[in-house]
Amino acid sequence: MKSRAARAALGRLQQRLADYGAEASADKLALLAELRGARFDRADDLQALQRVICFLRAFPDDVRVHRAARQLAADFAARVARLPRGQRALLDDTGMAGTTTRHVYSLAAARWLARRYPDATEIDWKGYEAPESLSPVLQPLLDPFEDEHTEFDCAGVRAWIERARGGRGGSDLRWLLAQVPANRAQAKSFELAYEAAEVPIRWRIGQSHAAIVHNAFARPLQVRADGMRKPSADPRATIRAPLETVALLPRRAAARLLDVWRAALWSRTRNVFQMEQANLDECYWCDFGRGLAMAAVGVRPSLRSVLEVNYGYLFLANGMPIGYGGFTALFHQVNTGINVFPEYRGGEAAYTFEQGLRAMRTLTGCEHVIINPYQFGAGNEEALASGSYWFYYRLGFRSVGAGVRQLAAHEFERMRAERRYRVPIATLRKLAVCDLRLDLSDRVDRLFDEACLPALGRGITAAIAREPAVNRAQAQVQLTRRIAGRLDIDLAQWPARERAGFAQFAPILAQIDGLAQWPAADKRALAELARARWATNERDFAARMRAHDRLRVALARAAVAPARTRAELRG
Repeated sequence: MKSRAARAALGRLQQRLADYGAEASADKLALLAELRGARFDRADDLQALQRVICFLRAFPDDVRVHRAARQLAADFAARVARLPRGQRALLDDTGMAGTTTRHVYSLAAARWLARRYPDATEIDWKGYEAPESLSPVLQPLLDPFEDEHTEFDCAGVRAWIERARGGRGGSDLRWLLAQVPANRAQAKSFELAYEAAEVPIRWRIGQSHAAIVHNAFARPLQVRADGMRKPSADPRATIRAPLETVALLPRRAAARLLDVWRAALWSRTRNVFQMEQANLDECYWCDFGRGLAMAAVGVRPSLRSVLEVNYGYLFLANGMPIGYGGFTALFHQVNTGINVFPEYRGGEAAYTFEQGLRAMRTLTGCEHVIINPYQFGAGNEEALASGSYWFYYRLGFRSVGAGVRQLAAHEFERMRAERRYRVPIATLRKLAVCDLRLDLSDRVDRLFDEACLPALGRGITAAIAREPAVNRAQAQVQLTRRIAGRLDIDLAQWPARERAGFAQFAPILAQIDGLAQWPAADKRALAELARARWATNERDFAARMRAHDRLRVALARAAVAPARTRAELRG
């Protein structure tokens, strides 16, 4: 089939994607059969074809449609290879089969890529504008005499690595990453130097499992003959209802899932910290039925923040990654947002996010959900163009600013009255100046939120400075012992990881007035909360934070006090 006829068939199939029933299924099968032998000569045609394949694998009418979509995916890399060179280049960095992704990855991502795709990844020397930036990474590897007589200029870095490899096989990237020291402190220095060097990596995705059309987490197929689900008429009530199908995945299954997750994001040059530094011992599977699910993963204990519980999440439909994001829990509130991959827009996004919020509440017990302005337009042109503000608005989120809330209500009523009306981008920018908020209960919980955290950070500097010590390290040790004494804690009885964790809590707790006079029960609860922060599973920590109202109120006062003090001094 020639390109023009193939393009017409592809267009008809795109129009039928969200239609379900016997007639729609038959049409899809016929059009998929037509496209099997189709030839395309434009990059945007293959992007449209990829969307069709992915969508029908994620939301198939029946087994036959799913099988036909998989068959169409089988030779996708060959289709890309047949494109004219200029068109093929337009598909780089998309994660498409047969393309190349070039990106500056973190050390954690680079090590995963080199381990999973050793023959397909390499330092992108041609795209590396300043290879001499690798000098701080390589310098500690040198013999003293070698160090005296080696210059890491622009050309010298690659030449030295070639000599240092000694003719061994493999890539320069694999050799470099094999030099990460075993010593933890030295490994951290290596990581910092590597990140600063901004090493570009070339990843030839080819026909590998990482390609978007092939990347899937193996699950039993579930079809949906009756089409897409919509969010409920009362999202607030739905989100409040506990999700019964939340299960902790075994490590092996979690590792397989993380491989799919990482490929989905890194092939598209995207990232979320929680996925990069995932805790395989805390990966939850939240089943929404009909093949739709959410995986939520916590962060490794050594990299957690002190007060906020931090999870990354991935939405999947029949194992295909369809969207992702993260959520942080702090006392009674959760901060989140959603990113849907382009291939799956027009699917069950609103229903999926509603169920995702339900899963977040089940995991954290949150009573308020916050969406930051970036998610719907502040500094995010894609979000503005898609009108994502209304995606959240229809789920019950409202702007925290009274004036913005009034503007949104006016625009929403106009959209309902005039079906062809589109809110101007300039107006959407005005709507993206403050948070969106969804209250799941009538509880007033505005005393402590993320806005308080910077003030506590500044308070830590002052708390450590007040200690009579020669240096900050000694001051922190003294402060930790003093705060432990106020809480009647014998740190010698705690495991090393918990002692190290409490040392991070201590400067925050030092800002609380009257801590030593707290009731014994509140002190014990605070001690157990601190210990839970560094346990394998931090879901318990979220529950303990939520239950400790005295701590929440005390930290809110501590965050406000410095500002008041400065105002009084100015007065």
